[in-house]
Amino acid sequence: MSDTLIVYYSLEGNVDFVARAVAKECGADVYQIETVKEYAKRGLAKFLHGGRDVTFGLKPELKGNLPDLATYSKVVLGCPVWASKPAAPMSSFLDKVDLHGKKVFVFASSAGGNAEKCIDMICNSISQKGGNVEGNASFVNPAQKPEEAVKKIKAFSEKIIRTN
Repeated sequence: MSDTLIVYYSLEGNVDFVARAVAKECGADVYQIETVKEYAKRGLAKFLHGGRDVTFGLKPELKGNLPDLATYSKVVLGCPVWASKPAAPMSSFLDKVDLHGKKVFVFASSAGGNAEKCIDMICNSISQKGGNVEGNASFVNPAQKPEEAVKKIKAFSEKIIRTN
């Protein structure tokens, strides 16, 4: 068992791409957040429902049991950027976990490249939950541009590995 857990939500596969690549680099365990009611992956419904949820602070119900974080010293959180904010399922997850004493890393994926506000919001939640933010990274459509993402993934993974 690893001392690192990657927890992520992915709608279109970009965050999944990064999460699995980081897990491979770090030898980390992986937990994918899933919602009871799935979000649309295309079209207007995708933007309406996802945008509505983050704009109004709605938090979808999550599927299954959450991972036991007690055995991990490092937790990596990843999600897509929706309307400059963390995807609603990540907010649901953060509401339900205790991160006291955990070294936490954050990554976000967007189509436009402006993930700073999203990452800041996640980092604030981590601090409120007792976690220590150790690093972050943002990616632009990494599954569509894997050759560009690989260098960043390796650098982010190295930061995770080097943190004791």
